[in-house]
Amino acid sequence: ADKRSLGFQFKQQLLELVKLIESGKAHYVRCVKPNNLRKAHNFDASNVVRQLRCSGVTETVRARRAGWPVNYSFHEFVQRYSDAYMHWSGDRRRPKDALPMLQFFLVDPDNWRIGTSKVFVKDKAGQLLEERYKVFRMICKLILQGHAKMVLQRIRYGRMSGSAVAIQKTFRMWSAVQPRRRKLEAVRVLQTHCRCAAQRVRMVRRRLAAQRLQARLRSAVRWV
Repeated sequence: ADKRSLGFQFKQQLLELVKLIESGKAHYVRCVKPNNLRKAHNFDASNVVRQLRCSGVTETVRARRAGWPVNYSFHEFVQRYSDAYMHWSGDRRRPKDALPMLQFFLVDPDNWRIGTSKVFVKDKAGQLLEERYKVFRMICKLILQGHAKMVLQRIRYGRMSGSAVAIQKTFRMWSAVQPRRRKLEAVRVLQTHCRCAAQRVRMVRRRLAAQRLQARLRSAVRWV
């Protein structure tokens, strides 16, 4: 049996829950009632604003806009935005630190700060930076799709051209063999007719010779 107290067990379970939450990226959802009547498609603006103020959401948004909510480590920032910087700036050299990228994307220095180990960016500036990054990703996807389609079309064209060449070769061979076949057939027919004619001539000659021999034999028998 487990001899641990209920308080100790609860504490262990709570520590495991906190460890589980910290291991992932938790997102908290705050529910707001659109109206007190519990009806669909009915939005009470004053009631919603009151709930947001009482729950501290408006203060959180105001503090987020005034502070530096977006932050990256130097390695994360360079790894995420270096390709977009090289694309938009035209510089083929990969930047080693975040300063040239911040100066290029966010011209106003009040929108960003560089700390000892991290880069801090204001909310609007972070959204602008992320939009440029998303556009760059979309361009990369379109370029990749274009190259993939080009490769597939080339493969398809190669197969079609190979099939067309095979069909052409077969047709040319058939076109070349067909007249030869016709000539051979004509020669065979001619040979058959010639053989028939020669055989008829032989038969006629043999018949005439037989008739002459019969006539002489008959005449000789009469004289005897």
